[in-house]
Amino acid sequence: MKVKYLISAAFMVLLALSVQAQEKYYFSKQMDVSYEVAIEKLKEALKAQNFGVVSETAMHETINSKIPGAEMDPYIVIGACNAKIAHTVLQKEPNMGLLLPCKIMVKYLSDDRSEVAIVNPVVAMSVTGNEEIVPVLEEVSGQLKKVLKSL
Repeated sequence: MKVKYLISAAFMVLLALSVQAQEKYYFSKQMDVSYEVAIEKLKEALKAQNFGVVSETAMHETINSKIPGAEMDPYIVIGACNAKIAHTVLQKEPNMGLLLPCKIMVKYLSDDRSEVAIVNPVVAMSVTGNEEIVPVLEEVSGQLKKVLKSL
């Protein structure tokens, strides 16, 4: 009976890991607004979910200035953080700062079309192997999905 239970439990763990591995490392949405408007709307939506913007990197400016002939369209990476949640996670996984803040990308598609992509914390931060933080990561994931849905 114990062997049957162990085999069943092992199967369930493998199934859960397989489903997690198939999850995308990001959530995304295309919007019928300009790149600049998409950034504004994103910042408002983040604030509504208690996230602050702690960094902004204009990738296109860096690439275009460092690589002769490069003509990358506007592309910004925003670092967003909910300080209370970050503190909770850092108490349970002190080196999590290597994966924080949550990354969000806004990409120019055309003059009136943009894409927003948000990292999936459950997938991206599962590399820690710390099961204790999974419920917190799921909470953050839910909040970030709300941000995307509200855009």
